Amino acid sequence: MIIKELKIENIGPFKDAKVTFPIERNSQGKLPVTIITGENGTGKSIILDSIRALFKGHSAIERDIVAQEPFLAQIDIIVDEQVVNIQSTKKATYGKGFSTNNDKFNKYFREGAREAGIVDWVLDYWTSSLATDSFKIDTLATINPNNYLHDALSPHRSNIDLTKSICYFDYLRESKNPKEKELGEAIFMKIEEAIKSCLLNGEFKYVSRTDMSPIVEQNGNELTLEKLSSGNLLLIERIISLIGKMYSVFILNHKKIDDLFLTKGVLLIDEVENHLHPKWQKTFVDIIQSIFPSLQIILTTHSPFIVAAAKDAHIYVCSAQVGYSEITDVTQKYSNMPIDEILLTPVFSTQPFNEEISLLIKRRKQAISENNHKIVPEIEQRLLELNPEYFSYLDIENKIGGIEK
Repeated sequence: MIIKELKIENIGPFKDAKVTFPIERNSQGKLPVTIITGENGTGKSIILDSIRALFKGHSAIERDIVAQEPFLAQIDIIVDEQVVNIQSTKKATYGKGFSTNNDKFNKYFREGAREAGIVDWVLDYWTSSLATDSFKIDTLATINPNNYLHDALSPHRSNIDLTKSICYFDYLRESKNPKEKELGEAIFMKIEEAIKSCLLNGEFKYVSRTDMSPIVEQNGNELTLEKLSSGNLLLIERIISLIGKMYSVFILNHKKIDDLFLTKGVLLIDEVENHLHPKWQKTFVDIIQSIFPSLQIILTTHSPFIVAAAKDAHIYVCSAQVGYSEITDVTQKYSNMPIDEILLTPVFSTQPFNEEISLLIKRRKQAISENNHKIVPEIEQRLLELNPEYFSYLDIENKIGGIEK
């Protein structure tokens, strides 16, 4: 399942907007990431909410996104190489959301696999909200494959579910049944890979059998999950939850183990960087794609690090106009742009340097454009004094120029 296009009218701050998503995979089978950025209040999250509302149908999302009537929300998705259209019909008579013309699809998120039908794709929604419940469990619990889409579009997470999943897959890999053992070992190898990727100098160690507590080691210390940083824990919880969904698809469709983590589907991510250090902001998309290479990733962000790091991304900017917002495809301008240039674009309008250096850079640029070469060396000398490491290239340029003369 792949999202092809979204159209909305009178939804959130948008009068009329369209987002087209890339659907051609590269030689590694990966889809380009779609990044939606912009200032607060310009409608980034509304794009994801529109997708969720269309998928869920009259089941409520957290807020009413319809600005006024008449309104339209319409999405085209590709399922089994066929284009499926889902379109809003009327506002829900209760709660928040709207009914659609495709109740059969909406049932996947209400009734489960047995009632709505078995599918071979996943869908997940990540936000920066952290669970607040305990990590402690009293009994071992299996994963019910039929319910894997029930909460797929909810922003709410559970620490208990994280512990249950790790403990269940740890239990599965110890099975005396060879097939169960093989499956459990394959999944747990992926869990160990995910945890190691999400920790600085850390790795998974074991599950304590006396109290069913997953234990990780970081910087030589053994820690329970609640002692991890919020950013590390957020990534670990989201990834393992998604592993559980792919396990459910595997069970329902009797897939081969080698295909388990190649399951296709859509991952919606809403400003997850709020808990992440810039280092993790730059790498977390790569971590996700290395573990789940077949997913379509659509994310919103305020982070220039994410915009700069995502290779060959498809980039949209939401911008405020008088009385409404619009969304613009800026892929050609922003894709593969270095972060210092991204910071200077209208979207971020942020100088990477302090006021004095920023003013000197502006003066140097103006002097060069006006062929005022007399004051350029003075400005460059001051820049070198203030930050010799960064502006060392100016000294190199001057030396090369002297040699050429």
